Amino acid sequence: MIEPIALFGIQFTLSLAAFGLIALWYVTPRLSRLPLELALVPLLWVHAFRIVGGTILAPGAVGPAVPTEFREMIGYGDLATAALALLALLALRRRLPLAIALVWLCVSVGMLDTVNAIIRSIRFSAFTYPLGVNWVIVTMYVPALLVSSLLIFLQLLSPNRSTRTMSETPSHSS
Repeated sequence: MIEPIALFGIQFTLSLAAFGLIALWYVTPRLSRLPLELALVPLLWVHAFRIVGGTILAPGAVGPAVPTEFREMIGYGDLATAALALLALLALRRRLPLAIALVWLCVSVGMLDTVNAIIRSIRFSAFTYPLGVNWVIVTMYVPALLVSSLLIFLQLLSPNRSTRTMSETPSHSS
């Protein structure tokens, strides 16, 4: 039988590679043609569903031996990041001046939360506990979050972004 940490490593790496290729082949070429504010929207939607990380807080979602400190850090960090993603999406949609700042806040908090969760997973030997559906979240969804975060950072830091504003682009439905 394969060790849990080895299984995690294999699954996580394959998911990360798959999402990386999707980003490289399909997402990045399409987003590069959009103004910054529009390019950020689909990337933020990935983070809006971090609510799924809150599953770890539900009774019976993981084995009773999973440390409470670990469960709360994971669950509340994901819920906070999901809330920030929704706020950033609303701000972008309303073309508020603070929209880009909210995107920065969301992706920064989300990345810090993800890195912290990875470090704490190792510290608490999380992969030796029964994690239920949370195993799938970590091996499938976290790689998508990492790729999406990287793409958001690249969009925000790109010196070659279109100077068109959202008001100069074809209208999007409300």
